[in-house]
Amino acid sequence: MKIQVIYSSLSGRTEKLARAVADETAKKYECSLHNLKDGTPTLDGEVILLGYWVDKGGPNKEMKQFMETVEGKAVGVFCTLGAYADSAHAIHSIEAGIDCVKEKNIVIGSYICNGALSEKIIEMFRKNGKEGTHSASPENEIRWKVMANHPTKAECDLGAERFIERIWIYEEHKKQNLIFKSVLLN
Repeated sequence: MKIQVIYSSLSGRTEKLARAVADETAKKYECSLHNLKDGTPTLDGEVILLGYWVDKGGPNKEMKQFMETVEGKAVGVFCTLGAYADSAHAIHSIEAGIDCVKEKNIVIGSYICNGALSEKIIEMFRKNGKEGTHSASPENEIRWKVMANHPTKAECDLGAERFIERIWIYEEHKKQNLIFKSVLLN
């Protein structure tokens, strides 16, 4: 079974996660890694794992446009963001990515991971000076400092484990002529 890991990264954090997922997946399956900044890859994998950095509560523009072209595949979706991975914002952000692919594909799983904001975005927030979610408040400065160390090795390992397991489950369904239903239906 051929797997493609396709990602878009701004601060390098999504790339770190994508590389970890691809490296571990390649130990069990034929797997390739594609950065969208290098051009649009040919979709020749049976399973496509799509990773993005969160921008305005969903996939960044380039990844969102690409995701909307994926059709007839088993798809996993992952993202990194500079908010807490268990926050409502994170859950909304992964759901926004899933929404881009769920109508034309089978969703085998998803993964949300903490990640650092790019320094460019942090500087923009600091200059902005507004109060609220994206201000340079003491609380946000603490969060940005913590997120600078993410994704950790443990987070990368967990992401890889999640998708390797889901790919195996999908593969077993196919071998036994069972219909794999999207994880969204369970």
